[in-house]
Amino acid sequence: MDWVLTPAAVILCSTAALSLIVFGLAWSRRTFPGGSVFPSIMLAVAEWSLCSGLEAGSISLDWKILWSKLEYIGLVATPVLFLLFAARFSGRDRWLRGVRQIAWWIPSAAALALVITNDAHGWVWADYLPGPAGSNAFLYVHGPGYFAIAAQIYAFVLAACALIVRSAFHTVVARRRQAFTILLASVFPLAAGVLYVAGRSPIPSLDLIPVSFFVTGFVILAGMGFFHVFDLASVARDALVERMSDAILVLDSQERIADANAAAEDFLGITSSNIGQEAKRASAVWPRLGLDCNAREERRFEFALADDPPRYVDVRFSPLRETRQRPGGCLIVLRDITERHVAETKLRGANERLEADVRRIEALQTELKDQAIRDGLTGLFNRRYLDEILPRELARAAHEDAVLSVIMIDIDHFKATNDHRGHREGDRLLTLLGTLLRERTRPGDAACRYGGEEFLLILPGASSVVALARMDDVRAAYSTRLTAAGFDPPPTLSAGVASYPAHAQSDDDLLRAADEALYRAKAEGRDRVCVAGAGS
Repeated sequence: MDWVLTPAAVILCSTAALSLIVFGLAWSRRTFPGGSVFPSIMLAVAEWSLCSGLEAGSISLDWKILWSKLEYIGLVATPVLFLLFAARFSGRDRWLRGVRQIAWWIPSAAALALVITNDAHGWVWADYLPGPAGSNAFLYVHGPGYFAIAAQIYAFVLAACALIVRSAFHTVVARRRQAFTILLASVFPLAAGVLYVAGRSPIPSLDLIPVSFFVTGFVILAGMGFFHVFDLASVARDALVERMSDAILVLDSQERIADANAAAEDFLGITSSNIGQEAKRASAVWPRLGLDCNAREERRFEFALADDPPRYVDVRFSPLRETRQRPGGCLIVLRDITERHVAETKLRGANERLEADVRRIEALQTELKDQAIRDGLTGLFNRRYLDEILPRELARAAHEDAVLSVIMIDIDHFKATNDHRGHREGDRLLTLLGTLLRERTRPGDAACRYGGEEFLLILPGASSVVALARMDDVRAAYSTRLTAAGFDPPPTLSAGVASYPAHAQSDDDLLRAADEALYRAKAEGRDRVCVAGAGS
């Protein structure tokens, strides 16, 4: 291959070498949005520039045509990669993902096929004319295919620039700096293309477009290295906020949307296209939140989204201030708490069931305890409770230097009544007496069924005189009730009274004294009350 070193070849081959350097540096700093695509652009520019440089230095037309065809590999790839880069940088690459991404390579593949088969149809280069005398250049007579390829390339570049321009109006300062840096870098290939197509290149036969793309890469690399606009600190919003599952919404004091992350679309139906709109117009959910961006206090509450099934959201409202007094908008964070809400609801239900079970168990325990200390027929305390309460009440009386009386009661001729009237009538006698004793005892007293037809009253603080009077009242009332119940003649009551400390010092002695007084009452003719030690 005959080849000479021309100024154009030097510039283009140098561009290829520098593009490879930028590729290496960009590969190590590919953490910002679209950064994984950017090194591929520089690799395509390097191939494009190298082939252009070899074409510029070639003497033979055949070699020039070969290198020209090969340079189209990088030429048609660069605009597509640039569009992919801009889409990912701006966050609008949903339509460039998966299988759909292949569709954007089809025009480039068709353009490359058109260039490779040009010898058969001449649609890209219709003819080749000798260049200026003394040079190795040839003038390419462009056919309609060339202009179609050029239109395609400019369409891709302009679309990429439009995406970057949109990002330049982003509310986050770091994102604006990044967008303006890339936008500045995009001016060079656009201007170079116009000069080349118009035949205004400062160096004849020099294709300025690959050179301009090298300048683009250099500007972006400078933004990385010298100005740090693509450092991790400046892209934290994309790495964190945009990928958060929580919805982030920033409104100004007029309740216009200043910023929203991707999750805001899921919660509120708000996308980046709604930036600048009033929240109440952009989202049907916003009015239902009942928030005022000019409020001065933070708020936190839960909110149910009318989905099927419903979703529950934790809403955090924080006012933003331009000054200490003047509100400057608000920040709203929404978090999906459906799982937590469902779990809490289940836990609350389980707790309610557990509390109901505990109450039921406590009621059963109370019932069992009551059954253990009460007589089933009369409802009075039984002998077991008496054995517990009497020693305790005696100990309290001794401690407080007080008196305590007990009354032993027996239904007169109970066995005869039970035999003649039957057990049911006998039970009526017992229940009527039990009811009467419950009614005639004070809160501190204790009425017990001592056994069979015998009953015992424990009267803390009552002397034997008081106990005698109270028992006479019970005896008279019992006779009245039995008469009203149809007993004719009504059975009578006999009772014995004993007091601490006058008649006994211990519980056994006290019961024995009361029992002896009861037997004396029966011996004296029944239907009476006797006091221990009196008249014996």
